[in-house]
Amino acid sequence: MTTLQHLHEQFIEQANRPMTFGSLPIRPQTPEAPVIPVDRWRESAGALYKTYRFRRGTDRTDFVVQLLAYEASVGHNAQIRIDEELVDLKLTTRDVGRVTELDKEYAHYADVLFRDLVYSSHHGDEG
Repeated sequence: MTTLQHLHEQFIEQANRPMTFGSLPIRPQTPEAPVIPVDRWRESAGALYKTYRFRRGTDRTDFVVQLLAYEASVGHNAQIRIDEELVDLKLTTRDVGRVTELDKEYAHYADVLFRDLVYSSHHGDEG
């Protein structure tokens, strides 16, 4: 029967071993997890600007479709420019010529939507 003292001694002995560099002590669960650079929102000339980059065309398409559905539900529109894997958003409230709470809420929604689409579990299936 193993005593608690014996288990503790084994633990301390293993903890005192020097680490081997050049390899991680753990293996990542999802080695294919996407690492995608993310821009921050920029404010200039009364508008918010951001570019989203997508690795998969289906994610880009889903992103734009869901943005358009959001626009229809809140009645506030963005300028959306699509260039292959990039989606540029420009948010401003045209009636007042500056950034309002509606623009900030839209920006937050777009960021959450992007994270949900790009960092979802289906990326582990890419191969």
